Amino acid sequence: MSNFLVLTDKTVHKILMALSKPEIMTFLSKIGTSLQNFSVGDERAHQPEPAVIQRADGRKSLFRSFTSDTGVGVKIIVDPAAALGRESEAEQKRLRGLHGVLALCDQNGFPDGFVNAEEVTGYRTSMSAMLLYVKRARTRNVVVFGAGKQALWHLRLALALRGGEIGRVSVVNRSEERTQELLEVIKRENEEGWKAEVQFEGLKAADEEAVGKALGEADVVFCTTPSKQVLFPARYLTGKKEGCYVSAIGSWTKDMIELDGELLSEVAARGESKGLVVADNREDCMVSAGEVIQSGLGVDKIAEVGEILHLLAGESSERQEKTKECLETGFVVYKSIGVSMTDLAAGQAVLEMARKQGEGVSIPDF
Repeated sequence: MSNFLVLTDKTVHKILMALSKPEIMTFLSKIGTSLQNFSVGDERAHQPEPAVIQRADGRKSLFRSFTSDTGVGVKIIVDPAAALGRESEAEQKRLRGLHGVLALCDQNGFPDGFVNAEEVTGYRTSMSAMLLYVKRARTRNVVVFGAGKQALWHLRLALALRGGEIGRVSVVNRSEERTQELLEVIKRENEEGWKAEVQFEGLKAADEEAVGKALGEADVVFCTTPSKQVLFPARYLTGKKEGCYVSAIGSWTKDMIELDGELLSEVAARGESKGLVVADNREDCMVSAGEVIQSGLGVDKIAEVGEILHLLAGESSERQEKTKECLETGFVVYKSIGVSMTDLAAGQAVLEMARKQGEGVSIPDF
């Protein structure tokens, strides 16, 4: 039994920011393995249903528990956004985003660690979008919707993994102030670390002409907002001759929506080698993701990322080749609302790294 380890938000951030590209790829592999175990193994049957509670002031709380053959745990996340309004500007800035904890035990129930969930949730969610992103042949122009923690981690990972191939990053958000805050952070971090020769720009969400132009030239689109309205019309992308990778991870309840449902249905209609709609959890997305519900797609039209990773790792086949072709150059839409096992995999990975680096507060005989 290992000593119980407590990791603060700052400690988790320090560990994750210091990862090299090979270490990021190892972390990515662990997230991918957990999704494969969920989709094609027997782990789906062992995952409890999550619960979302909304209080009268609009504050949302997510309770998600998880198990595997190596551990068990629970995550508590609170989204206070809807309840904000009377606080000072500084306090609103502090409260902005998703906050909570990860409590982890080994497979026998012995406490293993207590982790601030803010950074690790942003990291593992962004990681899930990277699983298919790293397969793309082209990532010259990247468009990001949102300016919060998720948007920042998407950009950090994209620059760390493929910064030398990225020429332009366009950040789209309603708040010009928040956009500039994100751009200042990512520019500074890029200069200090990845040193990618990238042109960064901020776009106002209300500037339809500028947003439409950026999407028309986009190779990759990351959507990271808890939006209740479609972020852009499907036609901004469906008219493109070349392929595009679009991920949507910001909305996680049925009253939220980022993508036009028409985009998903049109991509699914393109055929196996030209269009793929992928989810992390197909069943949950069909009842809890606004864009999937709006699209009207049947279960047979949505693949799971765990299934795709399993297919790619298997023996060569015609279906595998068509899938590879689409992942590299076709039109791929990925929708994630979160699979609990990835929280466990990410939490365990961070605890392992912290122990190796001597980070965190260790409590013997907890």
